[in-house]
Amino acid sequence: ALPTRHTRVTLSKEARAALTARRRENAHQFRSALGDAWNGLDETVKEIASSHHKSFRRVQNDLCLGQGMMRFKRSKLNAWNTFCWKKRQDNQENGATGKDVLQELVKSHRAEYQELTDDEKAEILLEYSEHKETQVTGIRISTKSKVNDVTQTLKALNNLRSRTGAEAILYTTRGSTDLPLRGVAFATEGVDEFMSSVMNIDNQDLISKMEGFAVQGMKGAAKNHQKRCSNVRAAIRHEIQKGLVAITKDENAKMHWANYFRNVVQRYKVVIEGWPANIPFVNLSQASSALPDLEMIRRKWESRAICWREIDDEEFQQLLEERNEKLESGEITDHRRRTRSDKGKKRARSTDGSGRRKKTYKSTETVETDNEDETTPAANASSPSASSPSANIPSAN
Repeated sequence: ALPTRHTRVTLSKEARAALTARRRENAHQFRSALGDAWNGLDETVKEIASSHHKSFRRVQNDLCLGQGMMRFKRSKLNAWNTFCWKKRQDNQENGATGKDVLQELVKSHRAEYQELTDDEKAEILLEYSEHKETQVTGIRISTKSKVNDVTQTLKALNNLRSRTGAEAILYTTRGSTDLPLRGVAFATEGVDEFMSSVMNIDNQDLISKMEGFAVQGMKGAAKNHQKRCSNVRAAIRHEIQKGLVAITKDENAKMHWANYFRNVVQRYKVVIEGWPANIPFVNLSQASSALPDLEMIRRKWESRAICWREIDDEEFQQLLEERNEKLESGEITDHRRRTRSDKGKKRARSTDGSGRRKKTYKSTETVETDNEDETTPAANASSPSASSPSANIPSAN
């Protein structure tokens, strides 16, 4: 009979989208079913432990390990199997191949095997063990299989905790750009909050630096993290500036972090609303170096969760009073221009070498008046009188 040929069907864009959605829904239901099964197993373990007066870990270990002990892999070499392997090798050298060769070996050489002495069997076992050590099992590796290996390793750690009660933390990242794998921070339930709460280490920062170090070394670890943070800060500053220009309708409007109240709130009667309470409202370079915090701020600006808002005079007066109270209590400080280090001291003046002050002009030597024939010295122009034609000309100072 001729093989059946299946017609290849080309799906439309809508059909592909529906198929993808259905696959995702099936995967979600599968994960939910597994989660429910684990939850039900935990409830069963609790009931067994309470009814038989055993510890939760004892029942959990016996339940999980007991099933695994029923299925084990045989590792001890068998003399008969080794003898068949030896005969198979000899037949291959003679050119015999095919599935029926093993059956012929069993029929033809059974009597020969029974006549072997223990020393001869031991010699064959030794030969096979040496051959087995040199044998390498190769697996075809693709990108998908690499990612699956990482996923199965994480599942194995969860199973290890269920069987033995051991807790584990695993950080995984790609070692080259050939593997399209995002960094993974995995921790079992017992130590899930250990790094963030006890060690005060942000997992995302650690993964980012670890990826840069694995790909480019020490230099890459710093550059990779700094570059990503710098790009996110630039995106946030762009959103802030764009929003300020849009709400004030002033192309020259600028965001001032140090003098935010005086140069932005007081001048334009606008405020930023929705800023996260756990991040200081200061310049982004000082607010946070944690990449997740910066990405969270960027997402909030893009989704309008953080935005500019106009305020009326009454609300401005209320903000002004609150700010004055904080200034009086010392909770905040008013940023002012730094005082010169030589304030109150006489500064050295340039001389012409004879000890006399060297005369310099800060403006042009002559100032033109309305009358083209008349010129006025610059010295007189610096202190104009009311009757002087140049009295309306501003001094260079």
